[in-house]
Amino acid sequence: MRKKVGLLLIFCVGVFAACQNATESSTVESVMSEEAASAVPEAEDSVAKTIIFSSGVKDGVTRGDKYNYFAIKGTAEGYDQVTTIIEGTAVDYRETNNVWEFDYPYQGPGVETEITFTTDTSVIYGDTGIDLAELAPGSYVTISFLPNANPTITPPAFTVNEGEAQNFLSEDSGINELVTVTEIREIAALEELNPLGEKMLEVQIQYVNNGSVNTYIAPNYFSALDGEGKNLPLRYTHFWLHTVAPGESFTDTAYFDLTSEGPYSIQFFDGAWIDSEETGGTINDI
Repeated sequence: MRKKVGLLLIFCVGVFAACQNATESSTVESVMSEEAASAVPEAEDSVAKTIIFSSGVKDGVTRGDKYNYFAIKGTAEGYDQVTTIIEGTAVDYRETNNVWEFDYPYQGPGVETEITFTTDTSVIYGDTGIDLAELAPGSYVTISFLPNANPTITPPAFTVNEGEAQNFLSEDSGINELVTVTEIREIAALEELNPLGEKMLEVQIQYVNNGSVNTYIAPNYFSALDGEGKNLPLRYTHFWLHTVAPGESFTDTAYFDLTSEGPYSIQFFDGAWIDSEETGGTINDI
């Protein structure tokens, strides 16, 4: 009888120990699961805190205003600059004025486009071939830009034929630019530029700095317009940035996707050039 009681006691102790171990194991797993779950939001929060949009972005989307500009405001705590990347190219930047706030009015592309904003200091305005996966973790956020299908068109103050020069002055700032769009022509799409269609607009640009200060010129300073005055998408995959000292000049090429019909024109600030072959006439409103 005592033997049976002893065996029964050993059996009960074994069962209790097994139950206790299972309970402890379950508790540990539960705690670990809770810790892992709570770690995810913390990681997400740390990523989100790098760049936070305060206006202009909703559900990861920004929309073109009546002029097809996007106006974004935000903060980049601890950083003094936010750089914009489109198609792997650093196309613009904004300084945060030491208060980590940035205001970003920028003319949007003519097609739906993914736009990335980053605080990664290795990215420099004008860089191309940028791989987002190589940027510092949590240093960037990507949103979608949806263009205004019917934007308000502001006609240029001056219009000339391709090949004619236009002068742009700002006496207060010492700027005196002589700009010539020497040629506007349709070409077969260049595959290496990752085009949207089968044709592109190739634009030859000549620029002379006749002022007293350095100027900075890139292809997105120019706009290509279709026959209705709407912007054609710039091929950001062909990008350059020239620092032009007083008395210096350069010649370069910009490319635009042909997504609509002509006649096409090229605009730089308030001046425009018309494809004279396409219009078949001489235009000079200067």
